[in-house]
Amino acid sequence: MTPLASHPPTRVRVVDSHTSGAPTRVVIDAAFLAACDLGLGSVAARRDVFRERYDRLRRALLSDPRGSEAMVGVLLLPPSDPHCSLGAFYLNTVGYLDMCGHATLGLAVSLGTLGRIAVGTFQLETPAGRVAVTWHGGNEASFENISPQRTARGLSLACADGRLLTGDIATAGLWFFFTRDHGERVAPEQIPQLTARAWAIRRALKLRGLTGTRGQEIDHIVLLAPPEDPANDGRAFVLCPDGAFDRSPCGTATSALVAMLYEDGLLEAETIWRQESVLGGVYAASVRQQAGLLVPTVRGRAWLTAESDLHFAENDPYRTGLPEVASVRRWCGE
Repeated sequence: MTPLASHPPTRVRVVDSHTSGAPTRVVIDAAFLAACDLGLGSVAARRDVFRERYDRLRRALLSDPRGSEAMVGVLLLPPSDPHCSLGAFYLNTVGYLDMCGHATLGLAVSLGTLGRIAVGTFQLETPAGRVAVTWHGGNEASFENISPQRTARGLSLACADGRLLTGDIATAGLWFFFTRDHGERVAPEQIPQLTARAWAIRRALKLRGLTGTRGQEIDHIVLLAPPEDPANDGRAFVLCPDGAFDRSPCGTATSALVAMLYEDGLLEAETIWRQESVLGGVYAASVRQQAGLLVPTVRGRAWLTAESDLHFAENDPYRTGLPEVASVRRWCGE
């Protein structure tokens, strides 16, 4: 085991951004990345090596007091896929994500603003698969996600408080439960009630033993609603695995949503669907068919918030982050 596996370095260079309010932290420290001995496999395989050897660094980089509950980190890697120019995997305060839409948009705007990519499209190797990412210049970016898959439609689910609702299970790199009959108003002042409702749904899914196709936990809950702004088409509250709500409309969930709307005859191919977050941020999404597969595209805006060095003093008692007992998941009894 290398020293890096035991302790973080004393300093790590990062760039932070937010995508409609959802924070992303990209590690741009070449020395840090070089010190992670991850082997030569796929991005997914190297992500697994990082999880096995360096997981303490994930909390050090993203958790309080240097990060926040909603932050998603991005580690850049050389791709193993010859069609890709970059590789990346995603991590948060409780684990790892195969895909993250808001972080992908934040990555594109961050790299573009720093002069590391030009305006245009590049192929990104992620643990979920190959994703086409476009920096449109300025604060605008988009991505073509992997093809979504719906595994359950109109599923009835009973929550512990007696609420009976129906919804769909789908994936577009992450696993989601989508429901409209949750009984809550999707508005900022209702976030505590929305969070409680989403946790109840997540517990009910777990109690029923409902999972992804390879046993993955359905750890994103999407409460759908009509838009607040008549210029838009839909609205959603999204509970993330760390217990925080998604400040953005959730790019990966929106990818799955437009595919389901298309399958249900509610959205024509290549027609824009404007999806609001609970805070009012908007993604513009569409879906098309290619070689028998559905290909969703999500476009949004991100802004840099900081370029900084994270410091990890040897005598800092929270060098690797606050204890996990302080997390939202613990407060919610998970």
